[in-house]
Amino acid sequence: AGGDAAKAPADRIVVNPDAYGVLSDFGRQVVLTHETTHVATRARTTAATPLWLSEGYADWVGYRGTGRTPAEVAPELRRAVREGHLPAALPDDADFGFDGDAAGLARAYEGGWMACRLITDRWGEVRLGEFYQAVGAHRTRAGAVEAAMRDVLDMTPEKFTEQWRAYLSSQLG
Repeated sequence: AGGDAAKAPADRIVVNPDAYGVLSDFGRQVVLTHETTHVATRARTTAATPLWLSEGYADWVGYRGTGRTPAEVAPELRRAVREGHLPAALPDDADFGFDGDAAGLARAYEGGWMACRLITDRWGEVRLGEFYQAVGAHRTRAGAVEAAMRDVLDMTPEKFTEQWRAYLSSQLG
């Protein structure tokens, strides 16, 4: 059993003290909850899990029960929606890159959070967890989200994206 443990990275949270130091108490709580969620879900997060789901889920847990509205949690995405720039698709993994576009990065995280929020609003919290696990049960990305959406949400990715876009409009427009 020791061989398997040696291959697994340590479960830890590393915080940038400069960035963390400028956060409010609420912001610190959300960040720590978000990062702790990544540690807690690591065994269920695989190469099949898109970043919109892993980051969106961690944000969903981080903001769960805080009473914050979509407009408060997703200000960049709200701005884009109100300016007529409704995203055509869920964020790609590349959208989560730290390439200097802070607003684009924020919209990616916010879009993932809104997708997870849509799932909980429509199907419930249990289904969100089941969906996360179903995606992560696949070894590769190809077909993982499609199969999980079909099996857990009884939905195609195209239909889900259509509903997500409508949800963005109704919640942020």
